[in-house]
Amino acid sequence: MRETASQLGIRCALVWLALLLGCHGLRAAHPTPEPPAGPATTEELIAFVDRAAALLQSKGSAAYGELGREGSEWKHGDTYVFVVDADTHRILFHGHDPSRVGADLTTIHGAEGRAFGHWGVQALAGKRDRAWMFYKRKRPGGGEPTWKATFLRRVPGPAGERYVVGSGVYDLVPDRRFVIELVDMAAERIERDGRAGLALVRDRKGPFVYRDTQVFVIDTKGNVLADPFYPELERKNQIDLKDAAGRPVQRDLVHLIQSEEAGWRTGYLWPRPGGGAPGHKDLYMRRVRVGKQTLGVGSGLFVE
Repeated sequence: MRETASQLGIRCALVWLALLLGCHGLRAAHPTPEPPAGPATTEELIAFVDRAAALLQSKGSAAYGELGREGSEWKHGDTYVFVVDADTHRILFHGHDPSRVGADLTTIHGAEGRAFGHWGVQALAGKRDRAWMFYKRKRPGGGEPTWKATFLRRVPGPAGERYVVGSGVYDLVPDRRFVIELVDMAAERIERDGRAGLALVRDRKGPFVYRDTQVFVIDTKGNVLADPFYPELERKNQIDLKDAAGRPVQRDLVHLIQSEEAGWRTGYLWPRPGGGAPGHKDLYMRRVRVGKQTLGVGSGLFVE
């Protein structure tokens, strides 16, 4: 029995419908994988770079293919890894911009002219195998420059190479781990370079300022030796300095560095760098020795 044109049209429509439903079923059975989540906190960024360092230590330059694979853990969205020769400071691999390969890290500046590459190399010149760089850059997708915190690790390769591997997070929100990392890096620099390290701390566009977070230095007499956000406090004795609620901030911090290697003091009511009502701030401080002098290197965190 021959089909009429109408019956043939209906049968074709049913076949197309079945095909469409089948394709939909395949898509449902095999959904598009979600892109990997990049690091978003200080802890996550450190762990991310540590994993990249382990890969580099195991495979050396053979790891570049994996580190540069689009959509992988190492390269997606704003997340990417770069590798630098620890001796020549030349960029060996850049997950976002291959044209940077061969450039000298020490010559690279941020949007505000911050010599962050030079500071990163200097921070790794001592005994530390880890450092941070803070600067403003455009995101890979463009737009206005925004703050970026980049974590660096120095790591040996499988054939004796010396690498520095790094990655960063745009607009990283400071937390307690971040403050400790910042203070420890500044403390090592001051112990190593002495008074020259204090000059770096004083620089508002220097290596120890990120967004509204800075490093400050005091001595055991209560003198403020360096503070880029509150320079009016410097070179004066501030032993009687109190917070907005009348708490003796400076005496608390002097007691801390006299009695502990490092620690937190919490709950101070302190003016924000941008003005406005004072906010609650926790302070972290580490004791260092410069010659025969005991100093305290500190930073703080506004908490809501």
